[in-house]
Amino acid sequence: MEQNVTIKGVKSGIVLKLNEGPSFDELLPQISGKFESAASFFGTSRIVLKVEGRNLSEEETGKILDVIKEKTKLRINAVITENKELDEKLNEGIKKENAVSDAEKDKKIDELTEENQKLKEKISSLTGVDGRNAEIHIGSLRSGMSYEAEQSLIILGDVKNGASVSAGGSVFVIGTLTGIAGAGVYGDSTAFVMALNMDPLQIRIADSLAISEDQDPVDFSKTGLSNSVRHVDNGPEVAEITDGHIIIKPYDREFLENCAFLNDKS
Repeated sequence: MEQNVTIKGVKSGIVLKLNEGPSFDELLPQISGKFESAASFFGTSRIVLKVEGRNLSEEETGKILDVIKEKTKLRINAVITENKELDEKLNEGIKKENAVSDAEKDKKIDELTEENQKLKEKISSLTGVDGRNAEIHIGSLRSGMSYEAEQSLIILGDVKNGASVSAGGSVFVIGTLTGIAGAGVYGDSTAFVMALNMDPLQIRIADSLAISEDQDPVDFSKTGLSNSVRHVDNGPEVAEITDGHIIIKPYDREFLENCAFLNDKS
């Protein structure tokens, strides 16, 4: 039995063959289904679309182009139908649309390139981040407040639930940490987070993330995130990356003697 809609990939693009029997309104859902199912196969190529089998109006051809734009990532460079005058009109519009799209894409690439260069310069300027260079903030941070430091950061107060702190180096909370803390935000995996009373909602160190068990459960095997392991000892505690996981442990002599962030800086 002859199909009403067939799609065939050729060297120059795609041939869409339509049965002239059914109405166009009957064919359109079938066209949509064909392109949707073949979207992953076609990829993101720039193609010429050739329509065979029936003489389409400008409106009908436009609907087909809209379907391709919605269901696939193809870029149509030109259309060939059985109406040459229609082809010229459509292709002029396609040419203008592609020119605008390419210009916007080039602009976005330029913006991202500029941002990337600024980030590289920023990171390059922060090569001196270490435990001997710290910024001090006096006072507690309440819900909704945040504080960022390029070097290490010492908070003389609490970081309450709903507040956040981050630093290029390590974070020292001389108080209670129940909010969010990020250390080594420029990629230093030896950085750590220390608090006199450690009960954080979330801790990030470099690219690793630990989330409190009080939050909704997360499937860490799928996300690549590591959950923290709590100690029950009293006194100051520190969160650091150990064997690829963020671990919370006592902030004691053993930690200070073995901490790479504190001891391996020149």
